[in-house]
Amino acid sequence: MLLLVLGLVCCAVAAILIKASESPPVLIAAYRQLIAAVLLFPAYATCRKRYPEIPVRRLCRQALPASVLLTIHFWLWNIGVHMTPIANASLIVNLTPVVMPFIIWFMVRERITRPELAGTALALLGTAWLGAADYRIDIHHFLGDVVCFVSMVALAVYLAWNRRAALPSIWLYVPLVYTFSGLQCLFAGAVTTRSLMLSDSREWLIMLGLAIIPTIIGHTILNHSMRVLRSQLVAITTLGQFIPAGILAWFIFDERPGPALFIAATLVIAGVVTALRRGTHP
Repeated sequence: MLLLVLGLVCCAVAAILIKASESPPVLIAAYRQLIAAVLLFPAYATCRKRYPEIPVRRLCRQALPASVLLTIHFWLWNIGVHMTPIANASLIVNLTPVVMPFIIWFMVRERITRPELAGTALALLGTAWLGAADYRIDIHHFLGDVVCFVSMVALAVYLAWNRRAALPSIWLYVPLVYTFSGLQCLFAGAVTTRSLMLSDSREWLIMLGLAIIPTIIGHTILNHSMRVLRSQLVAITTLGQFIPAGILAWFIFDERPGPALFIAATLVIAGVVTALRRGTHP
């Protein structure tokens, strides 16, 4: 659980770095993943030596569908975070507890328990409280919210697919996912943008930060957590990403949160504690 919380905080950094970047969203998604894949290659090569009997074809069959889902998530998330406030974007894109019970039951037949249901209700009550406090009749923000919602659904299916992959090590899986997804985004960038090059060294530093903090640390921890923890517990916990994201946005972009943020945070934490009554293991 402590590792999952660390991953949650690292994922929250993504919204800050993406908003600070001036690069096209599709290139942000491409370079953060390709850099992460390069940095993770030694881990993949070492793990491959431990499991030489697993065919490359099997690894690709598991990683390729996940990479498509991750591409959709990153691309839409990068677009949505520029169209709506950071706290709202982080909130919506992590509403995975709403759809996770249906997705995980369909894919691996795992049922949500009563403590998890109660914890989900508490956490969603907190997000509803925050959403009602920050609601604005603004078509621009509304479209950004819709984009973030679709991104959230893609993320939920991506996490559930990792649970289904059933490979002996996470290091046989995530480097390939980041490689395939990064190449897909790079190809999309070649079609939709004038240049694949970043503008300056500042942008490359932002990409490096995105690769290390929210991708290598954050998303890899989420993948690992889906293998060793209850899927709904992971979904409820990741819902709290708006807490560090909102606090960071306050200090960096002066997007000051209201009292509703702290009430919502309390309810989300209470939801996680309630869900823990079921235990952590699948």
